[in-house]
Amino acid sequence: MENTDINQVKLLLKSIIVNDLDMNIALEDIEDNLSLYEDGIGLDSINVVNFLVLIEDRFNIKLEGNEINSTVFGSINSIAKHITPKLGGKIQH
Repeated sequence: MENTDINQVKLLLKSIIVNDLDMNIALEDIEDNLSLYEDGIGLDSINVVNFLVLIEDRFNIKLEGNEINSTVFGSINSIAKHITPKLGGKIQH
């Protein structure tokens, strides 16, 4: 597989929110730059922890404590830009 497409990463992140976090939002309603928090999708602290665990599991990566912050976890775009280089060209499904 060639370099992982950031759009594939974004789609999988959105799918996790819709299917695993049960946020009552449609996949197509999640814009790439929409805030993950109160002023956007509405993730609370429990959802954020669950999302983090699911990201590490689905993408088979480990995020360090200093990587877990509101800049990286602000939107689908920011997460995808941060984790795509860590994937080594492969996405786990």
